[in-house]
Amino acid sequence: MCRLKQKRNALFVILVGSILAALICSECFILNTTASVPRGLWLKLDTLPQKGDFVQVPIDAFSSTEWVPPEYFRKNMWGKRKPFLKLVAGSHGDTVELGDNGLILINGFPFPNSAPLSHDRAGRFLRPFPLPVILASDEVWLLSDSPFGFDSRYLGAANIFKCYKAVPLLTF
Repeated sequence: MCRLKQKRNALFVILVGSILAALICSECFILNTTASVPRGLWLKLDTLPQKGDFVQVPIDAFSSTEWVPPEYFRKNMWGKRKPFLKLVAGSHGDTVELGDNGLILINGFPFPNSAPLSHDRAGRFLRPFPLPVILASDEVWLLSDSPFGFDSRYLGAANIFKCYKAVPLLTF
């Protein structure tokens, strides 16, 4: 009887693992392993994001990528460019500028951990996006929780219509 229970448990684990793998491969779910936003399993929604939402965004949605080193165009195991997960910090009509303390200000309010850096952790040059800007109706300003995040500080505004709302399901 004990052996039958072990087989059932093993089958259950295989079944759940297979379902999770299929869901992640279907691109409905996002497995985030970076520090830009909380690590964990996220659900990707096909709805227009708003300020305060997290989004999944491809690098080509940003306005300024021509200077980006090739190392930033990471690819997944299928050879596709990996999209980013970021927070929508600013949206249509918002003013984004650099404050006296070096932090990004959105409508005059400082955003934590947002001071643009001159170099990344590997020593590569980073080119901060020129500020101030006023976001157009199809633009969002995306930021990371991490001071080392690669986001609108360097890439400019992102096209909102290329962003997918992302909701955390299980984070750690």
